[in-house]
Amino acid sequence: MTDATTIAIGSSIISLMSFAVSTSTMYFAWLRRGRLSMTNPALVFFGFDAVPKSTAKIFLRTLLYSTAAKGQVIESMYATLLRDGVEQTFSFWGYGETSNLTPGSGLYVGQAGVTVNHHFVLSVHQPAYEFVAGDYTIEVFARLVGKSAPIRLSQITVAVDSQHAAALQGQAGVLFELQPDSGFYIGHVNDRH
Repeated sequence: MTDATTIAIGSSIISLMSFAVSTSTMYFAWLRRGRLSMTNPALVFFGFDAVPKSTAKIFLRTLLYSTAAKGQVIESMYATLLRDGVEQTFSFWGYGETSNLTPGSGLYVGQAGVTVNHHFVLSVHQPAYEFVAGDYTIEVFARLVGKSAPIRLSQITVAVDSQHAAALQGQAGVLFELQPDSGFYIGHVNDRH
């Protein structure tokens, strides 16, 4: 093998490796859709909205993020609440900060993520929901633009005791805080509506 042949083979190998790296970079940076993910909410709140009528609500404070550089566009979100085999869908979604809440009509989520408050309220057409003592499982779903089926982002379990249930019967709220050491939620009565 001559020096010219060795150089030609070496150059070809380096060119192929360079092409492979460029193709991989293009895929991971621009073509890969990735997935939408959600951190465990730091806060979960059961309570009521007063407008247009007193309606049951679930409130979460969490980070949504995309695993791809391209990001994701959420068309809508909703939450289901399951207790003793009975499921209730909270279909009206709003997000933002406490004083600036936006009805959920789309949200872009990039790799850096979006941390906002998420409010899930029963539709005004739904019958009233009664929070009672027991274990509740909250599942949060998102429908992405261009996808026909929603994806489940999170499943959270909280326990409503008899004191919490009595407060909820009186239209007060219960705020559950995530305990970082155990991963469980501890609830306390909150007069916030």
